[in-house]
Amino acid sequence: MIRGDTTYMLLYSANFALLLSHLYGWILKWFYRPKAYRKQFRQLFPAQRSVGALYLLQVLEVPYLLQIGDADALLYVNAFTLLVFSMQMLVMCEGYFFPEVKHRVRDYLVFLPAVLIVLPLLLQALHVITLPPGHRPWVFGLVTVLFVFYFGLTLRMAARIRRAAREINEAVYADSSDFPVRFAYYIQWLPSIVCLLLIANFYADDAVVKAVRDIVFVFLNIWFCIFTLNPWRKVFTPREEEIMEQMRQENGFRLTEERCEELRCQLDELLIRDHVFIEPHITLDTLTHRLGTNANYLSEVIRRSGYQSFYDMICQHRVRHAISLIYQHPDEKMLVIAERCGFTSQASMAKAFKAQGKEPPSRYRRHR
Repeated sequence: MIRGDTTYMLLYSANFALLLSHLYGWILKWFYRPKAYRKQFRQLFPAQRSVGALYLLQVLEVPYLLQIGDADALLYVNAFTLLVFSMQMLVMCEGYFFPEVKHRVRDYLVFLPAVLIVLPLLLQALHVITLPPGHRPWVFGLVTVLFVFYFGLTLRMAARIRRAAREINEAVYADSSDFPVRFAYYIQWLPSIVCLLLIANFYADDAVVKAVRDIVFVFLNIWFCIFTLNPWRKVFTPREEEIMEQMRQENGFRLTEERCEELRCQLDELLIRDHVFIEPHITLDTLTHRLGTNANYLSEVIRRSGYQSFYDMICQHRVRHAISLIYQHPDEKMLVIAERCGFTSQASMAKAFKAQGKEPPSRYRRHR
């Protein structure tokens, strides 16, 4: 490809921008320390150094930058990106979400096959060696097999992150507005999606497709660098922690008035507008999922709203709805009304009326 060609300049610019974004990521991860939480930096950002080192590893794409349009350089850089990115995301996700995990040297041998495949391609791209004719189908086959293995590990990591986020919800009273949980929900499937884009780029084996991928990755890298630093994260001072702990001990509540009111309004919307209580097998988990919170927070909102428990709340709404239906449809069978209100039987509806201190359902029909 002629160096003065417009297409060459576009391909060169896209790859150069990608390398600059990786350099930006390395500098940001290694040297940026927000003053607001500098003392808690290691605790809040346990994987910063390792993530920065992985960004710096992308300097190995330079041989392609120097040989835009060369088939051997393109094959090398596509294989390198596909395999190394899969490894990177595994290391980055584990370092961020599971910093307590300690590995031995032999645990990293799983990445050795990628090095053995990429290294000859790098040497050929640098014209140090020449691979035998007909090597390309073998390269595509080996890279595909290894990618499938790494992709399986990526999917398993996504499921592991989701389980960890759910455990945070249930164990430490985090909800979807808290950064670690929100970040986990955003990031859990991103590595898998990007891996699929990379395998498509690898099989396309086209410089223009590579340039489009570079542009997408530039924006993705910048977003990831900034979002993972989360400059809006609040760090409690010791005095604030003492006040919060005192409030918890006094009334057993963990939610602020603002957050409680926000969840209460969302809950009322589900109950009053959507009539979620008519679902026959509704559980606390059903509502926590729809509200984006956890069982502890939701139970607190229910108690602070005047209900004794989740099932007391559901029964009260079902009973009120049943009374309304009895008045509106005096000739309707009680079993039909019970089912329309979420009760499993007419007997369970009568039991709920009694538990709420109401007259039997049939009395309301007579009173009409």
